[in-house]
Parts: sequence; C-alpha cells; structure tokens
Amino acid sequence: MNRRTARFTVVAAMLCGTVALSACGPDRNDGMGAVDGTSGTAKEQPDNKLSADVREYAVHVTDHVAKAGDVTFTVTNYGTIQHEFLVIKTDYPVGQIPVDGEKFNEEANGVANLGETGEFDPGLTKTVTVKLTPGRYQLVCNIPGHYKKGMAIPFEVI
Repeated sequence: MNRRTARFTVVAAMLCGTVALSACGPDRNDGMGAVDGTSGTAKEQPDNKLSADVREYAVHVTDHVAKAGDVTFTVTNYGTIQHEFLVIKTDYPVGQIPVDGEKFNEEANGVANLGETGEFDPGLTKTVTVKLTPGRYQLVCNIPGHYKKGMAIPFEVI
C-alpha cells in the first residue's frame, strides 16, 4: 500500500468512527421516559400544568397524560371564531360521543363534564383547573358543530 492510499484509509476510518459515535446519543425511545423537548432530559412524571390551544377545528395540548390530582390547563384560542375547552370523562372512543343534532349532551349517561373554560373569543387565554382521577378523558370543544368537525383529542390520567 502506498503512502497516499494509507492516508486515505486512515481518514476514511476516522470519518466512519465520527459518524458512528454521533449516532450514540440519548434516544427518545430508550425506555427512560418522555423527553421534555427543551433540555433533552427525561421526564420522570407527567406535568399537571399544561398548555393547550383551540382553533378551527382542532384541539392541541402539550402532553396527553397527567397524574391524578389537580390538573391545570392554560388554553389559548388561536382560531378566528369562538371556541371552548371541556374536560370530558368518558370511555367513548375519541370523537365518538353520540351527538344529538350539532353537539353532545354533556350530562348524558357515560359522559361527565368535569370542567370547562366556557366560550371565549379569538386571541384570548383562559385557565381551568380540574381534579382528575385515573382514567380516560377527551379534551373537546362542544360548540355546535365543532365536536363533529374533529375538535376532540384523547387524554389520560394515571
């Protein structure tokens, strides 16, 4: 092997080693829990102070899991029309609460409205704190027509 080939082989080996080592970092799926997205550190427990937003026709929340107890949702309306944010305890699959006309009955059997912001205008932020027990929930907007258009997401309390 001549000197030029030997140098190329050494450089190529160093580059391969660098690429291999760069792939050996923390893995979001390595069983260490959720990554908080800001510092890259694993979260041991879910946070019970969550940010959420509503808009045409979606609901978003910073985490889909909380621990039992008081859970606070700070909700911003990023839409162009009024929305509301309800915490519904139910075993119905997401988006499948029976609708009577343009909305579901918040007092129907199998549905429990545990707290809500009430209707609020675009650009405003409201906060609602609810005491939640372990189980399945839906975070929804139940203004006529909004739930049917997809304004519901799953939420779990452990």
